[in-house]
Parts: sequence; C-alpha cells; structure tokens
Amino acid sequence: MMIHRLVRLMVAPALVALLLEGVGCAPKKPAAAVEPAPSAPRMQLFPPDAQARQMDAVPEVPYLIQLSIYKITVPAGTISRSEEFWKHIDEHAVDIPTYEQLYKNGVRVGVAAASEWDYLKEILEQNPAKTQPGAFSGREAKAIDLEMKLKVPYQDLFYYDTSGDLVGRSFERCDNLIRVSFQPAPRKPGTVRLGVCPVVRSLRERVVAIGDVNTRTLQWVHPEQLYELNLSADVPLDSFLVLAPSPEAKWPTSLGNNFLVTDGATEQTETIMIFRPITYREKLELKNLATTQPVLVP
Repeated sequence: MMIHRLVRLMVAPALVALLLEGVGCAPKKPAAAVEPAPSAPRMQLFPPDAQARQMDAVPEVPYLIQLSIYKITVPAGTISRSEEFWKHIDEHAVDIPTYEQLYKNGVRVGVAAASEWDYLKEILEQNPAKTQPGAFSGREAKAIDLEMKLKVPYQDLFYYDTSGDLVGRSFERCDNLIRVSFQPAPRKPGTVRLGVCPVVRSLRERVVAIGDVNTRTLQWVHPEQLYELNLSADVPLDSFLVLAPSPEAKWPTSLGNNFLVTDGATEQTETIMIFRPITYREKLELKNLATTQPVLVP
C-alpha cells in the first residue's frame, strides 16, 4: 500500500508538468480583425475623371438647312453709294483680308441681324426695285448656280488677286454666274457656312481637220471658277448675308461691274444679293426610337 501511494505521489506532479508544458507550447490563434462600421457615402463635387468621362460618343445632331436667296435690282448707286444702308450691316463679320480684296474688286459684303430687315426694306422701297426670290433646302449643297448676266458677247475682267497683283482676262460669248454652297458650320450649332464664288461660263470653239480638205468646228461650254475672289462666311441664326456692289464697281472692267451692274436702255441698275439661312433640327422622341419619325424643329 505504501508503495502504491508513493508511485501516485510521484506520477501526479509529472502529469501536471506535462499538461502545463503542452498548454504553453500550443500555437496562439490570431486575433480576429475588427471591421469598422460602414460610414455613410460622401458626396463628391468633383468625381474622378474616369467617372466624369462619358464612355459613349455624343451622337451628332442632324440639321436641315433652308436657304432663301433674294436677287434685288435697283437703280445704280442706290446701295453702293448709300452709307446709311451700310450702317446697319456688320461688315466685320467677314475676315479683313477677304473683305478688303472684294471691296477693291467692286464687291461689298456684310452680315445683318434679322431685326434690321424692316429698316433696310424701307430704304429699298424708296426706289423702284425688282425682286426675284428663290429657296433651296437640304443638309448641304455644293453648287447652286445663280445667273447674273447671260449671253455676254464680250467682256474684259480685271481684278486684284490675293497677292495684290492686277490680273486681266478676256471672255467671249459667256455667262456670268455666282456659285453658292452651304453646310452646317463645324462646332457652331445653328450656324450656316456660306460659300460664294464667281464663275464665268464661256463657249469655246476648236477647228478640227477632217481628212485632207474638210474641217469641223467643235463647241463646248467651259465654266471657270474665280477661286481667288470667293467668299466664305458663317451666318448665325436670325441673320442674313448681304452682297452688293462697292463704289469701286464704277470701273467697267471690275468684278462688281461685270457681275452686279447692268447697262439698261436708259439707265444703269445694280443687283443686291441677300442670303437668309434657316436651320432646322431633326428632333427624335426618346420613348420609342423604333417608330418615331423625325420632326423639324427650328
């Protein structure tokens, strides 16, 4: 009995030591991370570029243009020598080099607000005037030929080019035209870019030999654009472009005289061109794009 009690007393401390040693060597478990409570989202006045940038391209808004053209014939000097008329025209709407070159060649241009039309009309009505209206519609137009003088037997045309040099040309059996183009002005919604270029359409002939004795005359029409005398102007909404003779059109060989001044039986007349563009936007309803038809909205 004494031996058994001694054995128990010796084994008990050893077991306790082993248990304590095993507890001390056990791996420590990492403490669980404590996540903070979610806070309310902040309002960003200036979001990052990635969020602010629109991923899809903005679709181009299609425009339909209606160009009204008025060809007004009045006695010579009614407009070309009327400073009262040109006080209501913004002649600085055209770039300075183009304006000065056209002015020296007998052509005066400018842009006027639509609100000025009633006053300008009163000035025109003080003299006998003949008006020929016309209208053209479309997204754009490249070549609208307006007849100014037809069946001219012979003419000499002298003009200053872009270098300031005087250039002279002679034409026989020709027609004088003004070619007009229009299109929406880039990056200017509701603005129309007008292009105006004088054109001389002459009849050319060539004698061609047929065999040893006979000959034949070939005729063809040759249009010649005077690109150095063209005009490009952006005309905004509620405005119109005015093209008329300048005081330099008194010279018979000038561009303004050959195109805008006519010798009548008893008096000379001059022609004023007015170009009034109106743009329409094709509005599409977003509710049902599949069945909606375009609606023109000025």
